[in-house]
Amino acid sequence: MTTYILDTETTGLVDPHMTEAAYSIVDIIKGKVTVLQAPRAKRFNPLKEISLGSMAISHICDEDVADKPPHTDFRLPGSVEYLIGHNIDFDMAVLKNAGVTHTPKLICTNAMANCLLPTLESHKLVSLLYHFHRDIARTQARDAHAAIADIYFTELVLGSLIDLANSQGHEINDVESLYEFSEMARIPTHLSFGKHKGEAITDLATHSDGAGYLKWLLKQDTVDPYLAEACKNALEQSA
Repeated sequence: MTTYILDTETTGLVDPHMTEAAYSIVDIIKGKVTVLQAPRAKRFNPLKEISLGSMAISHICDEDVADKPPHTDFRLPGSVEYLIGHNIDFDMAVLKNAGVTHTPKLICTNAMANCLLPTLESHKLVSLLYHFHRDIARTQARDAHAAIADIYFTELVLGSLIDLANSQGHEINDVESLYEFSEMARIPTHLSFGKHKGEAITDLATHSDGAGYLKWLLKQDTVDPYLAEACKNALEQSA
């Protein structure tokens, strides 16, 4: 059984192809993140044009990866049972586009942050790094734009989120209990965007304006399925 923290840089948000992949091998032992293998990274030719938006984030340009192996050469060992990452579902979609058929259990630190810190202004990875580890963020995050840096930042944020969860009465001792908490956290309790950002979904369902907004969200084709479940549950309970 192997657990990866994984991050990818890509061509963009639409049909994303990998330009870089980074990972570390970790374990959760007695509620602490233990790094078994330090982060390592490799670049790939995505076989499609990189968007300007992605270049602005990763600073990886088409010419930088023109002579790299194709992204379809990426391999995820079958021994990997858990994948941890910030918005890991996106990274898993990137791996699928590269031809990966093996699907490990996915652990999302963004979902954990939304659950544990619902009113925090931002749940982006570097925002959380500033929240938990400001000194490190000030010295290391400013000029970091590569996937390998995000692996290190995710390790730090993950450890702090586990500590916070355990301080609130959750019991995260190993990677399976971490996975179970992440799955629970995927169903949001508060909205993380829009005019009702930071408000409890169950509270919104109790008045006409909030209930109307939740019903409007449910009609959107792009609504996150976990958010949709939370909205439906709240509306049913308030009926």
